[in-house]
Amino acid sequence: MAAHSIVFVNSKTKAARLGGAVLLLASGLMAFAWFVWLEPVKRVYSPSWWERHSKRAYWEEAQESVARVGVTHDVGIDMGRWGDKTWAIWIIHHIKPGQDIMGCEASHLGEALADITNHQLKPDADIWLGWWKTNQDKTQVEWIREGFVERGLILQEPLTTNNIIDLLKLANLATNSPVYINTPDYLRGSLHMNAFRWLRDSGITGRDLFRLWNFDADNIPEANRNQIITAMLDYAVWYGEHWNDPGHLSIANRWNYGRLGPPWFLEAKFRWTLYGSMTGLALAGIWLMRRRPLD
Repeated sequence: MAAHSIVFVNSKTKAARLGGAVLLLASGLMAFAWFVWLEPVKRVYSPSWWERHSKRAYWEEAQESVARVGVTHDVGIDMGRWGDKTWAIWIIHHIKPGQDIMGCEASHLGEALADITNHQLKPDADIWLGWWKTNQDKTQVEWIREGFVERGLILQEPLTTNNIIDLLKLANLATNSPVYINTPDYLRGSLHMNAFRWLRDSGITGRDLFRLWNFDADNIPEANRNQIITAMLDYAVWYGEHWNDPGHLSIANRWNYGRLGPPWFLEAKFRWTLYGSMTGLALAGIWLMRRRPLD
């Protein structure tokens, strides 16, 4: 009888040790996920990290964040700022028929598509999927150029004086320009952004790049003079901030939409709860592993 009791007790001890090993493994996996796997996500939402790194470094982390955990709110906005055709393809493959793809709940994927393509379509995945069927073989530059054509702006290469004036008019989001007819307010920013980056990136060899200081203000019609001069100043500020951004066009920029603050998983309460859980699991695992069998 005593021998059976010892065997039973030793079996319980082995089970306890196995449980301890499982708890240690769980703690280790949690630590790996938090300190290694989620590191790009934490950097994307860390103001102190932004201050020490360039926009290009941030964009690299944002893309890695998508690869590891999928798109989040701020990264969805950044796709529009700096994304190319590759990211348009990614979005198209990750939206579902019937889905409303505008706003925070959809991580602003609809706005990102508008920014990348310069097409301001309704916030309906079906409309974008239909657009994609007939436009997927075009380049991003072709998308953006055609987006302006649909708004009445036919851009030349190099840009003509009238092209420059028309693009500068888009700097004023409250303008009554025909370009904005039937464009929802929440999508006018994509026209504005693409107008500025087309001015920044236009020109094949670099000799034709638009430079504010080389533009003769005498070419501005008197009726538009104040508006265009204001837009030129706005562009000068924008260019100073975004001249070396990632995502230049081959012919984005870090648009300041503002941030919503750190997500819940970076709040101190969650972090301390997570650290406490990892520590508790590790200590419990060690305690179980160190239990000695009864003689």
